[in-house]
Amino acid sequence: MAGASLLDLDSDDDLDAAYLAIADHRPLPLGRYLLRRGSGEKSDWTYQAVVHDLEAKPSCRGGNVRRSLTAILKDGVKRGMTSLTVEPLGVWHSRGLTLEEMVEAFEASILELSVAITSPLRVTLLLDTMDDLEEVSHLLRSRLLRKARRSFRTVDGEAALVEVQKQGLRLHCRFVPGTLSGYSVTCIDNPA
Repeated sequence: MAGASLLDLDSDDDLDAAYLAIADHRPLPLGRYLLRRGSGEKSDWTYQAVVHDLEAKPSCRGGNVRRSLTAILKDGVKRGMTSLTVEPLGVWHSRGLTLEEMVEAFEASILELSVAITSPLRVTLLLDTMDDLEEVSHLLRSRLLRKARRSFRTVDGEAALVEVQKQGLRLHCRFVPGTLSGYSVTCIDNPA
């Protein structure tokens, strides 16, 4: 949380300086995000999800992660991004969410967004260890299978396909059993 301080801006400050000064001057509500762009011509965009209140125990709730991640993904699509890399949100120093709660929030965010976007977006979750990767992969797949209306093999016989209902629309989630590569989601109905 930012303390009370004087906001020091003048007409010579550029827009980025003004934005950063305002962002540093007041705390953002939980479930929001801050977007920063690195310097240079080929700079990366960095989203900072606001999901922790360090005065609360636990410091994070799954709903804040879901709202932040959904807003970040929507903004990334609007900016024409096709790929985003995400660290596990909300699990900071074991004071926030468990890995399972984080996966639940991520899965909810991905399925919520899948009915609303029309362009492809790849979300890569960065994990520290192979054990974390295996656990997250297992949790994502098991959550998806529990929601499945039906599941079947694709025509080529290589990939399993799971159909999930979200907001009255059918989503096809495709993954290859036995791999840790995650899955792709396609909304097969036309959202009205």
